[in-house]
Amino acid sequence: MIKIQLVEEAHKHGITELIQKIASEFELPISNPNSISNPSLDNYWVALNKTEIIGTVGIIKMETSQSILKNMFVKKEYRGKDFGVSQSLLNTVFDWCNSQNIHSIYLGTMSQFKAAQKFYEKNGFEKINKNELPTSFIKNSIDDVYYLKRLSL
Repeated sequence: MIKIQLVEEAHKHGITELIQKIASEFELPISNPNSISNPSLDNYWVALNKTEIIGTVGIIKMETSQSILKNMFVKKEYRGKDFGVSQSLLNTVFDWCNSQNIHSIYLGTMSQFKAAQKFYEKNGFEKINKNELPTSFIKNSIDDVYYLKRLSL
């Protein structure tokens, strides 16, 4: 059974291994190594299959009811509708944002993540230009595609 829970100190090594394994699927780097266990995240969740870390997602709260989705990764074997890991992680973020009166979620991703972009778009994220990001958006130098989701509270 898959469970979503807040990250604990004991998860950090498994998170690093997960991201390194996902990185091997792509030619270009997929993350900034300094942000893998980013302490500036307001919340950071893992998806677990028993004790195996199979996914992560984080959120950073910005001023004026805005947030940034960060570190959304799912192990290859658990991607897609059959397991629903990505959807469960994203729903966890949506629930947390609603509880915090957050109205907007921004995210940056890479053009090589085609399946992720389709997933975000199916979940109501709209592609935006980089110049539409709030000034407080924390940019990652490897991101080149940006999205915004407006939540209805």
